[in-house]
Amino acid sequence: GWQKLILCWSTLFAVAQIVIFIYLVLAEGFAEEKDNSMIGPTTYVLNNAGAKNAARILEYGEWWRLITPLGLHGGLFHLIPNVLLQLRVGVVLEAVWGHAAWITIYVLTGVYGSLLSCAVMPDTLSIGSSGALCGLLGAWVPFILATWNQTLPRDVGQRNSQLFMVLTTIALMVPLSFLPMVDFAAHLGGCAMGVAVGAVIFGGRLQTRNWMIASRVLGVVGVLLLVPFTLYWVLNEIEPAASLLQICPPPGCIIIVSSSSSTSSSSTKAP
Repeated sequence: GWQKLILCWSTLFAVAQIVIFIYLVLAEGFAEEKDNSMIGPTTYVLNNAGAKNAARILEYGEWWRLITPLGLHGGLFHLIPNVLLQLRVGVVLEAVWGHAAWITIYVLTGVYGSLLSCAVMPDTLSIGSSGALCGLLGAWVPFILATWNQTLPRDVGQRNSQLFMVLTTIALMVPLSFLPMVDFAAHLGGCAMGVAVGAVIFGGRLQTRNWMIASRVLGVVGVLLLVPFTLYWVLNEIEPAASLLQICPPPGCIIIVSSSSSTSSSSTKAP
């Protein structure tokens, strides 16, 4: 019933993201349009609230900045589409997958998206839940494949169109992720991790033991390839801009925000 729609992680996260955005705006106000065209807080405020900041992660050990961006959004033009997608698609997937599977995929893919963003875009700030939402899309693929033969005859057409829709959405997401002010690393990283984690979690739904083992092994291998390599790269190969260590309040800031987005020169990036 409606209680299940309200008392689920998808809705709770959406409400929390809206509350956080309203709080930041009421406490600090909106940034000028030239500093943030998405109609939201300043880069200074978003950084203090927990935006992904590779420089501070490495210099001060602020690893919590890999997860806090999931609750932040650069502005109304960033928050609204993300929340609507989360409420429309996230709630449905959570009802089908179960609460534990949904929250595991959402958090792990969002955190990995932030980590990959540190590796590929170390000189920008990043915020937003887009990486986690892309993770849900990525995990949707192994779920459909794992339950392929469990579809009732009357639902085969719906299953096929669903797979086509998900693959098309992912295919469109890839080029769109390279638009200005979008954190392509968080998007692609979240999606890739979603496929791997989904293969592990939903492999248990396969009806034959060999396929179940194969799915989970491939998923674990995917995770073990993605996470250690990316973490090594962050710890040993990047040199984030020193200016990210001390972001100043307007009008002196010369940094950008990107929305999971990322930030890097006096404007805000969105997905």
